[in-house]
Amino acid sequence: MKNNDKNRAVIAESIAKSWKDSDHKAKLISDPVGTLKSAGASIEDGHKVTVLENTPNLIHAVLPTAGSQGGHQGAIDSALEELRNLPEGVEVRVQRDSENHSIIALPAAPSGDLSDADLEQVAGGKGGNNEATQTQTTQTQTMETTSTEVAEAEVGVAAAVAVVVVPCFIS
Repeated sequence: MKNNDKNRAVIAESIAKSWKDSDHKAKLISDPVGTLKSAGASIEDGHKVTVLENTPNLIHAVLPTAGSQGGHQGAIDSALEELRNLPEGVEVRVQRDSENHSIIALPAAPSGDLSDADLEQVAGGKGGNNEATQTQTTQTQTMETTSTEVAEAEVGVAAAVAVVVVPCFIS
């Protein structure tokens, strides 16, 4: 899957849409390549995409490909620091992207009702923001709308892990 602003924006918008539309969420999980391509993502033939759903008790952390990990060491270190603060009972499963397989961690939906404008802000807009801004916007908006301790920890870790994943995906 190509690592570019357009793909990151398409994935972020698809995640935000899945929070409001259960049919879209089901399609994103069952046919991520088709769903993302129909939304405008560039995915090479034969490239596999898997969507793993986070829950309050299960977090999927996705590392970049082994070859690109060195460029993200600071973000990985920050995410690991967040993982140290998880409450009891939260499981973390670490996955790694490869050249032929990309993994998207679908964060749990923020609590409360979000308008379409809120969802666009959470998703980072229409691709006009840089990746750091998209990640910070997602973290800030999601943290503001979450109420329980476990959900806050899950969203905080997911947002921290998003820093690691941003080169490929928003998580």
